[in-house]
Amino acid sequence: MTSETPVQTPAAAPRPPAVAPLAEGLRAETFPVVADADGKVSDPRVVAFTRGVGQGFYERWSSQEETDRWVGALTADGQRLTAVYVDPGFSGLEPWGETLERLGHGPEHPVGTFAEWDKTINAGGPDLLPARLISAVTVNPGFRRRGILAHLMTSRLAAAVDEDMPLAALTVSEGGIYGRFGYGAATREQRIQVNATPAGDGFALRTPPTGTVLTVDPTRLGETLEEVFAAQHVGTRGSVDRHEATRKFGTARWSPDDVSSWNRAARAVVHVREDGEVGGCAVFSFDGWDTDPPTLRVIDMIAVDAASRIELWRHLTSMDLIQRVVHRQAPVEDPLAQALVNPRAREVTGGQDVLWIRVLDVVRCLQAREWAADGQMRLRVEDRLGIIDGDYRVSVRAGLAQVEQLEPVRTGPGSVQEEAPALRVDAETLGTLLLGDVSLRTLHAAGRVTLESAGEADLRRLAASWDLPTAPHCATHF
Repeated sequence: MTSETPVQTPAAAPRPPAVAPLAEGLRAETFPVVADADGKVSDPRVVAFTRGVGQGFYERWSSQEETDRWVGALTADGQRLTAVYVDPGFSGLEPWGETLERLGHGPEHPVGTFAEWDKTINAGGPDLLPARLISAVTVNPGFRRRGILAHLMTSRLAAAVDEDMPLAALTVSEGGIYGRFGYGAATREQRIQVNATPAGDGFALRTPPTGTVLTVDPTRLGETLEEVFAAQHVGTRGSVDRHEATRKFGTARWSPDDVSSWNRAARAVVHVREDGEVGGCAVFSFDGWDTDPPTLRVIDMIAVDAASRIELWRHLTSMDLIQRVVHRQAPVEDPLAQALVNPRAREVTGGQDVLWIRVLDVVRCLQAREWAADGQMRLRVEDRLGIIDGDYRVSVRAGLAQVEQLEPVRTGPGSVQEEAPALRVDAETLGTLLLGDVSLRTLHAAGRVTLESAGEADLRRLAASWDLPTAPHCATHF
């Protein structure tokens, strides 16, 4: 490099990614879900979109009433839909075009789908962080290898960056797909079953009962569920604000088998604390008398604090004739496990990741994060999409961080020397680190975090800031 050679300073992040092209003959459209004056959505694109999503997830063909209800929920959330279509003019020239026209669902039926809307996420800091939620991602298996997923993801991430969103989040059906787009698994949950009998590894709690648990009408729970969840949301790292479908299922207005019907099997209880306030709610159903042993299944459980959650469990396990209670979305760090006299009464039968995070703005995300210890570090993020690629200085004090993006340091005419970063991560790993579900030490051992120095002292110092004392929990599926 000569003294006349200009120094290339990287543009400030975040930067919209390059949008991957679609194969010839495909086109994409993005459109809102807008209801008519009578509350119905007449846009045929929206109706065809919901049908395409159902087909992509192997769900049964919805009735018109079910479709109307789902579309109403999309409208309430303010969802935006992106669909990829086959150009009829192009398909007419292909050998398969006549068959598609004769036997397919019609040109309005998409071969790729993508839905998005905006909520908030609790990253552990004092303020909730805006989040672009993504769902309904499908690709018709007859149109694979045509760039559909890559185009949908990059085009909508570019829009999210342009719209100043700090992160995107989704829940996934397949774990090997989204890492290449910079998403990292950020929360987990457990499937548990609790022995509700007093015999053997039976249920008994260490603490005496507090407050009162009442049986209530689930259809009247709407406002109370909202209030209790709001309190849980602001107090739970990893929590994502709820969407309309969750509200419908939680108040028995939708059946999981047919959303045009009430869930008449749903039952509900609330825990009323000593101060008279509702501290927790549980919605559940009975698996039927043919089930051995007789089993209750938790549909939804939310609580302001651990005491209310434990009292809900005390009540469910004490109900007449019930021998087992099953919950598929229990937190990894569950106070119930330590409240039991015999911890084997609570059995973990499975687990999975829930929330995947794609950081779009390093400064805002890390400043909204909870931190465990004071410290300062230089962080290098490598992003194959180029959105957050760059170096950042992170200064942590009193549990909060100040973050700034850095430029290369000039050391003389025509030369650039970069201060060595304390640690390097890719965008996927940063998403995993954000909520503190996996420790820095574990990610380093897995080869996903590179330190400037391999010394144990540096690893201990950095881990002391990044690693958090509790696991995050996301009770919202989408």
